Amino acid sequence: MPPKTRPRSNEPRDRSFSVRNQAARRQELLDPFLEGIGEPEETAFRPSPFQEEALEAILEGDVIVVAPTGSGKTWIAEQVIRHYLASGLSSWYTTPLKALSNQKFEQFKALYGSEQVGLLTGERRENGNARLVVATTEVLRNALYEGPKAPALVVLDEAHYLGDKDRGTTWEEVIILASTESHMLLLSATVSNAEELADWMGGLRGKRPRIVAAEGRSVPLRYGFLDRRSNLWPLRPGVASLLRPRDLALSLDPVRALDALGEHDLLPAIVFLPRRRDCDMAASMFGSQRWEGKEERLRLFRELSADHPHVWEHPLVNALLEAGVASHHAGHLTGWKIIVERMLAAGLIRAAFATTTLAAGLDVPARTVLLPSLNVRDKKGVRPLSALEFHQMTGRAGRRGKDKVGFVIISPEHHKDLRLVQAVAEAEPEALRSAFSLSYYQVLNLLHRFGPEGALDFLDSSFYLFQRGGKRARKGLRQGFHLRVALLQRLGYLREDQTLTEAGGWGLLLRHEKSLVIMEMVKRHLWEGLSPPELAAWIGAVIGSRAPWKLSTPVALSPLQDLVDDVEQLEEDMGIEPLGLGDQFITDYRGGFRRGRPGEAWRRAAVVAQWTAGGAWNGVVERADTEEGDLQRLVLQSAEALRELEELPMPELAAAAHAARQIMLRDPVL
Repeated sequence: MPPKTRPRSNEPRDRSFSVRNQAARRQELLDPFLEGIGEPEETAFRPSPFQEEALEAILEGDVIVVAPTGSGKTWIAEQVIRHYLASGLSSWYTTPLKALSNQKFEQFKALYGSEQVGLLTGERRENGNARLVVATTEVLRNALYEGPKAPALVVLDEAHYLGDKDRGTTWEEVIILASTESHMLLLSATVSNAEELADWMGGLRGKRPRIVAAEGRSVPLRYGFLDRRSNLWPLRPGVASLLRPRDLALSLDPVRALDALGEHDLLPAIVFLPRRRDCDMAASMFGSQRWEGKEERLRLFRELSADHPHVWEHPLVNALLEAGVASHHAGHLTGWKIIVERMLAAGLIRAAFATTTLAAGLDVPARTVLLPSLNVRDKKGVRPLSALEFHQMTGRAGRRGKDKVGFVIISPEHHKDLRLVQAVAEAEPEALRSAFSLSYYQVLNLLHRFGPEGALDFLDSSFYLFQRGGKRARKGLRQGFHLRVALLQRLGYLREDQTLTEAGGWGLLLRHEKSLVIMEMVKRHLWEGLSPPELAAWIGAVIGSRAPWKLSTPVALSPLQDLVDDVEQLEEDMGIEPLGLGDQFITDYRGGFRRGRPGEAWRRAAVVAQWTAGGAWNGVVERADTEEGDLQRLVLQSAEALRELEELPMPELAAAAHAARQIMLRDPVL
């Protein structure tokens, strides 16, 4: 007798019952998860205890404020600045990003009046003698090396940049150089070793800073996830047992995801995606949709585009105006990013698809942050998000004064992702580690300002040596300094007694990390006979950021390439890590010698030359096969270096640099 089997007709019924049961259980879990959504009742503003404590403390000395994003750290700075302005005292407010400095500049003008506020970011100099100067941290560092009168207050926003590999040295220099007469206010959401930082600053500045930490977020966060069918689930213990492996997403469907968030009143949202093209593709999927509020978006777009008319040509303008979604990343022009940020802050768009650049400090929170992946791609490949990166991104969720609750939603690929997000959400951000490094500009400034012994004392007072301690670290740092001194002496920038020659004085005015190459270009008179577009091209070849430039119209760079080879060979001979510029001049011979194309520096030079010669923006972008934001950044970087050349006591060179810069800084660059 054959074994009994379950009738086939029952299988669909069982499966259907299982799905219905799962849906019912999900709804039971969602009810408390979504409870309390909405805007808080309007009440008179009352500062939080940590804000009052910090405001009282900063009037007495240095303060380190560690508080979650959106908790009101900037309010502390605003109040103390108001106090100092009323007392006739000066303040500097610095940020790590030009875009953030521009944003703060506009906010502070509205708060204190245009005549009270200045802006210094390299390419923009407005009212620089104002009592309140908003600047990038590099600009303040340069000013402190020159030794001006100390401001009463120095605010370092996003202070965790002290540990940034590329920018951290500047922050360390500012803290060391700042006068003890200045009160320093450091603001960050993600400094987990504030005690160690305070110990260093206390020994350096004679009085330990007060650490003021906020207890929890002003807008609490709740964590959830979307399954494969874009059903929303709360992230809580035991939920994983209700899901089968096939219930989890293989990839995010942006349209279905926003529909799901909208269904549960979780918009507006910031959706963080790993690549620029992912952001653009996601936004483009909404091109045929319509969403409420078009008239308000169009009104604001018209208002803001008066300063940035090129944005009307943006390929995603229809998705922004009609569908209320936008893409935001470094490949877009500044004008476009400003419009997206303003619309998001005003609640006029339902979602911004963004890379992590949006998480780096701009004041653009949303009700919900959606993370389709818990991995990030860097130069070494794919790796999990660090706790610092996770907290920076999720810190954008929950708007103070607009949301009772903020939401962080993930789109997991595996069950393990559910456990991972819980672990990283509870983890402290990684401790700040000094990223201090040496540069030729720094060496010249230290010797000019402090002399040989004072320069070594400066190095000894670094956070780098405070953290690492030990004779070996100190010996290595000093050795690197002495090697660079020897090279600068050999090239004629320093005398035997380590005082600066006339050429060495030029180095105080050329502030880029590759300034040694520019100094040599000037000293060897290689610039003579160059037209303004050619001079701009040479500068762009030296200082521009890496990007996949395709345009390769020949520009005569051979003398510059020979110079770079000479400098890097000298560095190698003296045991100094080379600048790393030489390989960017090497021809790429992919496909055979005859098909080789010029190296990246040559292609950068060609792009800058075409733009500075008066080329049409869209034509240069198309021929370079690049993104507008990358071209804008290259032009601005080159223009900033040209401005420094204008300061040199060489009328002919200054005139050529000025002429090139005037041509470069036209719409849509500025």
